[in-house]
Amino acid sequence: MKNRSIRLVSLLCVPIFLLAKTERSIPDLPSFSLIYENQPLRCTPIELIRTKTHKNKVTYHCVGKNSGILKTKQKISQEEKRGRSETDRLRADLEKKQEEDISYTVQINHFDATRPRVAAIAARQQLENRLYGKILTWLLPARFYVSIRPQLTTTGTDKQLKYRNGGTRGGFYYYYAFNSDLELMLQYEANIRDGDGKSFIDFSDISNSSRRLSYLSLSYEKNTILYGKYWSAYYDVASFTDYFMAFGKQGTGAFNHGGDGSESGTGRTDHTAQYHLDRKNLQITMQYQFPHAGPDDLDTGYHYSTAGSFVYNSWDDFIFGAAASYAKFDNITPTMQALGITGEDLSVIAGLRYEKEQYGVGLDISYSRNHISDDQGDYFDAVGGELYLHYDLDKNIRFAGGGNWMIPKDDHYQGHYSIRKGILSLQYTFGKATFDDLVYLEMAFPKGHLADGAPLKTSIAIGFRYLFDLR
Repeated sequence: MKNRSIRLVSLLCVPIFLLAKTERSIPDLPSFSLIYENQPLRCTPIELIRTKTHKNKVTYHCVGKNSGILKTKQKISQEEKRGRSETDRLRADLEKKQEEDISYTVQINHFDATRPRVAAIAARQQLENRLYGKILTWLLPARFYVSIRPQLTTTGTDKQLKYRNGGTRGGFYYYYAFNSDLELMLQYEANIRDGDGKSFIDFSDISNSSRRLSYLSLSYEKNTILYGKYWSAYYDVASFTDYFMAFGKQGTGAFNHGGDGSESGTGRTDHTAQYHLDRKNLQITMQYQFPHAGPDDLDTGYHYSTAGSFVYNSWDDFIFGAAASYAKFDNITPTMQALGITGEDLSVIAGLRYEKEQYGVGLDISYSRNHISDDQGDYFDAVGGELYLHYDLDKNIRFAGGGNWMIPKDDHYQGHYSIRKGILSLQYTFGKATFDDLVYLEMAFPKGHLADGAPLKTSIAIGFRYLFDLR
């Protein structure tokens, strides 16, 4: 009885197996066109799938061009950028990706495939009913990235070469343009830091990462509103010279309080609302930062901060800009007065940038009150400046140089602190030669002093940067 059951099951399985067996060939059927997601597609038969059930199917390859809704507003260099220019580059990269050829594959019953109009309807229904199709349409214009930046450096007080994290970061950027010309942007970026000084990158402990950017913005035509943590209006101008690998950023005052300038609203500012107007030759940013905590060395918070900037680029290869930032403390406490803070936080900056073929020049001049502190934590009014020059020997090799200056201009300041530093940098980019992936050697030659009058030593940095683009 048992053997007869086995034979019966075997006989039943044979026709099922035969029914599943298919024969594939290129079909002789007409092509057809359709519109999907506002994009014209041309669908061509590429395969006929015959089955024993005679329910044959035809595979079509549907291809087309993007409808042109997304258009790059300006030519963005593939060189690593700073601040708002880097956001423009991210957006341009995704726009370019979306403008490339698009393709889909559908399978239609053979009977429907013989009638092009019916085949187009069946193909559109299949595309619209794809599992997770709508979700994928929304998520496609996104970019995940990690930039690894190890560094060996000496400091102005220590000649020993030590490993340091040179700014390793990772992030997610999302961009979507609606048919109404409304554009949505969202970005989250964080530092990736090693916690014990030994591990290269530690993803296991979220406390070892700190936010660099986290914002949501909406743009319509030339107007953008933004909220979150983003590059400040002040940095729109300070970014003109922020291109050194290790020893820059000290002359503009953008990054104060030993951090990223978030509290005073001059660096990557948090709890911020911005309005940005982008005309052909003029960019204007207005910024308001809501009440927030102060830095660790001050015993008060900020009631608010506000900033504004304009960047003008009517001349070929030449850009000029100016910005101002004002931050109001909740109170001027006795502790703050003892540290040299006599009023509200004020910073102004003006700068220019010139790029022509392989040459580049950036210059910023700044003035600040109750904004800059020395190595002992005492505050002073100051005049600062930063100069960045570069010459590209070819597409891979770059020579850069310049310097940072920050000079106290406060009659009440009793220290000897000053920054007078020359910088030289040699950079070699590889891969796609975009200066996102490079090795470098940079040297700083300080002539300034610490607060107690002690001189600083020559510093050296040897580093490597590599961008993992996970689009």
